[in-house]
Amino acid sequence: MSFAGGMSDLTPLHPILGGWRTSGTVLDEHGAVSAEIAGTDTYTLLPGGTWIAHEVDVDMGGGQKAVAHELIGGENPDGGWNMFAFDESPTPGTMRLTLEEPGLLLLHGEGVRSWFRIDEDADHLSTCWERRTGDTWTRWMDLRFDRF
Repeated sequence: MSFAGGMSDLTPLHPILGGWRTSGTVLDEHGAVSAEIAGTDTYTLLPGGTWIAHEVDVDMGGGQKAVAHELIGGENPDGGWNMFAFDESPTPGTMRLTLEEPGLLLLHGEGVRSWFRIDEDADHLSTCWERRTGDTWTRWMDLRFDRF
């Protein structure tokens, strides 16, 4: 990933731009499905081309709604891009997004991470979310995204 003039190159993220029908499952600590996820995710390149806005609107099962707005861009001091998540929390969540290899992104957050695979045709994406418990990473959510 190259950086020019202190601004990140978002070209590797262009395949995720657009609207996605989101589906998946939430897993309990034993790996059993505890909820179904359904909704939409939308990624939009903002004016200037140095930030991406990510809008999340999903039902997490049992009528539990998750709505969030994220900004992706800038150069993270540890490599990759910054991510700022805004939801019902009083302060934004901060994360880091890295390109691990072509078609594989890794989102790093406090106690969470997500492996984000971009299918070759870029019409399908999938993620595996994990939570950290002590020294162990436990699978938490599996999501699929289909372009609409």
